[in-house]
Amino acid sequence: MASTTNGSASRMAQSSLKEQLTNALPTGFNGKVRYVHSPPKACDPLFSALPGQEPEKTRLASHFLTISVDPASLSHLEEAASGEAGDDVISFAVEVLAYTSKHLTTLFVSKVDSTSYIPRIKPSPIKTAVTTFLRWLAVEERRKRPKRKIVISLFARAQAQYLFPGSSDDKTKHILDDRQLIKWWARVLDPIFPKSEAGSSDEESGVRYQGYMTVPGYVGNELRSFMPSSNSQTSDKPHWKPGNPLLELARTRGVAEHVPPRCLLPRFPDDPKARFMQDLDDEIGISQDSKVTVSPSKRKNGRWASVSDLDRFWEQMEFRQECSSGRVVGFLWLVISPKHSDAEASASQNLESQSFEVADVDSQESAMMLDVPAGSGALDESASTSLSKAASKKRKRKPLTGPITPRMPRLKTASTLNLSEMQAELNAHAGEGFMLPKEGYDRAMQSLLQQNFSSLKIAARSTSKWISEIKGIAGRNNDFSFSISGSGRAETVASNGTGNGTPAVHDLGGMIRKKRKANGAVSDGQSAGGTENQPAVNVLDAGMIRKKPKA
Repeated sequence: MASTTNGSASRMAQSSLKEQLTNALPTGFNGKVRYVHSPPKACDPLFSALPGQEPEKTRLASHFLTISVDPASLSHLEEAASGEAGDDVISFAVEVLAYTSKHLTTLFVSKVDSTSYIPRIKPSPIKTAVTTFLRWLAVEERRKRPKRKIVISLFARAQAQYLFPGSSDDKTKHILDDRQLIKWWARVLDPIFPKSEAGSSDEESGVRYQGYMTVPGYVGNELRSFMPSSNSQTSDKPHWKPGNPLLELARTRGVAEHVPPRCLLPRFPDDPKARFMQDLDDEIGISQDSKVTVSPSKRKNGRWASVSDLDRFWEQMEFRQECSSGRVVGFLWLVISPKHSDAEASASQNLESQSFEVADVDSQESAMMLDVPAGSGALDESASTSLSKAASKKRKRKPLTGPITPRMPRLKTASTLNLSEMQAELNAHAGEGFMLPKEGYDRAMQSLLQQNFSSLKIAARSTSKWISEIKGIAGRNNDFSFSISGSGRAETVASNGTGNGTPAVHDLGGMIRKKRKANGAVSDGQSAGGTENQPAVNVLDAGMIRKKPKA
């Protein structure tokens, strides 16, 4: 069975994003996929540097996926019937930021948003596409670095709109509340877990999957209401656990657990956790890029004044930032661990701890040297010795000799810069995405945030404008999309459904008591259990009604 599991994983790694989406999306769903991404570039470290050490080198690559549909397929909208909405409108989109360091790859789900222009079909195309995209990114990272631990991280916060300005003005847009959003994200990540087969396990396949969930204000069993129903069916090895994997990730990074908490918590863009961390840093006068020492006698040793450990941090998060706005927010992680990653990380942890102790000793020795009186000859002698050694080791520059060879200057123009960095045709295969330079990717995202999606006609025009903007950035005329037609199994609808793929509407007429109409007829929600010759309404004669005399 282990070979079967490994074989399915290898087939998934070899298939393109187009094939993955085609097989996952339900039958009857047709659309266009546009996938743009930026190459990995050096960025600010995701974690604060350890005391007395240099920050961890980190690279960032951005991934943005949009799926658009033909407005004519939106039969539930009146604007679509007129045929004036164009031939392409964005339905939903997702952005993922991939952070890569020496021992860890973090896939941070930055934004997910939808418009109201989604075909009414089951299962949900949004949920299916986001799950498939995250799984595909994780498999691609595993293919590149098989022994690297991968973590999918996100912050669930209910908001009317993220990526599509004006989309919340459309009353047909389905917006989840805070509790529904956390449950939805748990259901999105849950299918990434490998399906259990008889006689097989995650350990046999060489990869271990584990989900974590933290909701400030909820502990232990209180989180069960947010977890998928499948979690209770695997009680021996549940997919989801309350808490967070930060200490596990620290061991993977080779960091000891007793380091300051600011070195264990990642800082993502637009993250309330990162904003709270910045407030704690300001209290002790340090910043994200400032170097801290290991000496406890110094102020800037990286220790917060009011938060001593991770448990205390999450307790105070309940009363800070978005967590205290009256809505429930959630932090979710899915950790994908290769079989040998923990053993390799433990060795690096020992080396890191040893270097941490050496740095501590050096810092204490330097502090003791600073306590020597100013008139001491030992300090002056050591200082003079160090200066003489530095002067002797100074490199002497040799004079240049020989003939001078003239060279033409290199002119750095915008066209040559784009052609060298962009590689517009990154892959000839459809479904592998379209690469933009970091500056071009940022321009594309800013252009999307300046569009308007308040109505179908305006949204179609904004979609066309955004596509033209990316073409201009890339310097190409043809579209960079690829078409997909879902071949996955669609959910069956109830017998009272319309049969065209739209979800059936539950008829609650018999459960709702309606008012009688003015003409005395019974509304359609009334039970029709009487006989035909029995009058539906008792009519009183005019002589039986006593009128009130006029004053």
